[in-house]
Amino acid sequence: MISMPVLQPASLLTLALFLWVICGLAGGLLAGAARLSSLVSGIGGIVASVAVMAAGVQVLSRGTSLITELPVLSYRAELSPLNALLLLAMSLTALFSSLYSCAWLAQVRQRQRARAGLWCNLLLAALAGAVIAASAVALIMMMELAALCAYFLIVQSDDAKSRRAGLNQFLSGRLGTLCLILAFVLLHHTSHSVSFELLRQTTFPPGVKSAAFLLALAGFGLYAGIIPLHAWVPQSHASAPAHVAALFSSALMKIGIIGIVKVGLDLLGTPPLWWGVLVLILAALTAFIGGLYALMEHDIRRLLAYHSLENIGIILLGIGGAMAGVALHLPALASLALLAGLFHLFNHGLFKTALFLGAGEIQLQTGIRDMEKLGGIARLMPWTALAMLIALMSMAALPPLNGFASEWLLYQSLFQLSSARLLIIRLLGPLLAVGLALTGALALMCVAKVFAVTFLGAPRSQAAAEATPAPLAMTLSSLLPALLCLICGVASPRIIPHFSAVAASMLNTPALLATQHGVAFASGSAVSTPMLAILLLGMPLLPWIIATLWRGQRLPNRSRGEAWACGYAHSADMVVTATGFAQPLRVMFAPVYRLRQRAVPVALVSALHRGGLAVFCHRLAFIELVLLLVVAVA
Repeated sequence: MISMPVLQPASLLTLALFLWVICGLAGGLLAGAARLSSLVSGIGGIVASVAVMAAGVQVLSRGTSLITELPVLSYRAELSPLNALLLLAMSLTALFSSLYSCAWLAQVRQRQRARAGLWCNLLLAALAGAVIAASAVALIMMMELAALCAYFLIVQSDDAKSRRAGLNQFLSGRLGTLCLILAFVLLHHTSHSVSFELLRQTTFPPGVKSAAFLLALAGFGLYAGIIPLHAWVPQSHASAPAHVAALFSSALMKIGIIGIVKVGLDLLGTPPLWWGVLVLILAALTAFIGGLYALMEHDIRRLLAYHSLENIGIILLGIGGAMAGVALHLPALASLALLAGLFHLFNHGLFKTALFLGAGEIQLQTGIRDMEKLGGIARLMPWTALAMLIALMSMAALPPLNGFASEWLLYQSLFQLSSARLLIIRLLGPLLAVGLALTGALALMCVAKVFAVTFLGAPRSQAAAEATPAPLAMTLSSLLPALLCLICGVASPRIIPHFSAVAASMLNTPALLATQHGVAFASGSAVSTPMLAILLLGMPLLPWIIATLWRGQRLPNRSRGEAWACGYAHSADMVVTATGFAQPLRVMFAPVYRLRQRAVPVALVSALHRGGLAVFCHRLAFIELVLLLVVAVA
C-alpha cells in the first residue's frame, strides 16, 4: 500500500495563514460578483480552518511542546498542547462562521461584502498567529492586529451605535495593549529577553512578578472582558455581523484567557496564593453579574454577549482554582480545576457559536433583534429553533450536554478547595460553588426567557409572522455546532482524558487517573453522561410507548385550536414578554442595577463620544493597521 504524505503542523499553519489572507483579498476584489466573492471568502476560510484543526489535532496527539519556524513565513511559533487546544477551539468556530458567511456575504451591499470578507479573514489569521506566538513581541503585535480588524468589522455598518461601539473597543484594546507592553517590559528588565522559552527559565524577584502579573491580568482581562473591564463587549457583539460576534466570543476573548493562563501558571513560575484568590473573586463577579445583566436584555445579541461574560467567569474559576492549587501544593486540585476550565473554554466555543449564528439567522429572516417583537417562529424556522434550544440547554449546563460535563468538573474542583489547610480557602471553595449554582439558575431562567419569548407563543410583529427558513448554509452553521454540543456531552468520558493531558503538560504533573475510567469523577463522586443520556431519553419515551400500546380507543387524538384565554379571544398581547419575565429579578436586584448606572462616569463617556475623538481614532486605527501589516510582512 502507498501511504499518503501527511503535512506537519507548521506546514498546515502556513497554508492556513496564506489561505486566510489570499482569500480575504480575493473576496474583497471580487465584491462586485456577490456569489463568487462570498464563496471565495467563505470556502477559503473553511479550508484554512480545517488545516488549523488538523495541525491542532497533531500537536495534541503528540503531547509535547515544540518551538519551530513556520516555513516560508519565517514566523517563530510555539506548538504546545495548550496552544493546540485553543487552535482547535478557534478553528471550529472559524469553520462554522465561514460556512455562515458563504450565504451572508452574498446578501449584503458590495462595499460591506468587500470589507467584511477581508477583515474577517485577516482577523482569523491574526488570531492564529497570536495563539502560536513564541515571544511577547509577536503575541502583542498579533493581538493588536486582531483588535484592529475587529474594530473595522464593528464600525462597517456606519451608524451611531456602531461608531460608539467601535470607539469603546478601540480605546479598550489600546489600553490592554499598553498594560501588556508594560508587563513584558518589566519582565525584560530582569530576563533581558521577551522569548517565552527564556522567560520560563528566569527567576524573577517577587515584586517584579506581582507587578507584571497585575499588569498582564489587566491587559489580558480587557481582551477577555473580565468585569469591570468589559465595557466594549456587549456593544461590539451587537454591532458586528453575527459570525464575527461568534469569533469575538469564541476566539478573540479566549486569547485573553490563555494569556492569563500563560502568565499565571507558565511563564512566571509558581504563583503566590493571592494571585489565585484574586482571579477567583474576579471570576465569580464576572460570572454572576454577567448572568444577571443578560437576563435584563431584550436585544438577543447583547444578551448572548453578557452570557459570554458569564462563561468567561466560569472558565476563570477553573484557572483561579488551578493557581490556588499550585500555590497550596495540591496537584490533584490544580489539575482538576485547570482541566475543568479548559474543557469549559472548548465547550463554550461550541454552544456560543451556535447561538450567535442562530441569532444571525433570525435577524436576517425577520430584520429583528428585539425579542419583544418576535415569537412563534419555531414553526417557521424549526431547524434554527432546534439548534438554539440545544445550545441554550448546554449554556445552562443541563445534562447530558457538554456544558454540564465541564461545569460538573468545576464544581468538584471548587469543593476540593475545602481540603486546604487555610481556613479562608476552606470557606472560599463552597462559597464559590454556591455562587456558581446561582449563576446556573440565572442561565436557566435565561434559557426559558430566550426560547419561550423568541420561538414560542404567537408572533408579536408582522415580520415574525412572515419569517422563512434561513439558507441551507446558515442553518447548517448553527445546527452542526449544536449537534457537537450533544456529542461532546455524551462522549465526554472519552474526551476528558485529552484535556487532562493538556492540564498535566501545563502543570508538569501526571494526568489525573480519575479521568481514565469512562466517567467524569473525582474524590468519590461519579457521573456517567452516556447513562444520563439514556435515562433522559427513556423518561419521556417509556410513558409514551406504554400509552400508545394500551390506550386502545379510550384516548382519541387531540384537536388543535386557539389557546384558552378564560373565555376571551386570544391575542398576541396576552403572550408573556421578555420584560415581564425578568421583572421579579429586576426588582430583587435593583441595587445591583443602580450600581452599574452610578459606576459609569456619564460625563466622561459623553465627552468622549461627543467630540471628534471617534474620527481621530478611526484614522489612527487605519494608520496603525497599515504599519502592523507592513511589519508583519517584513
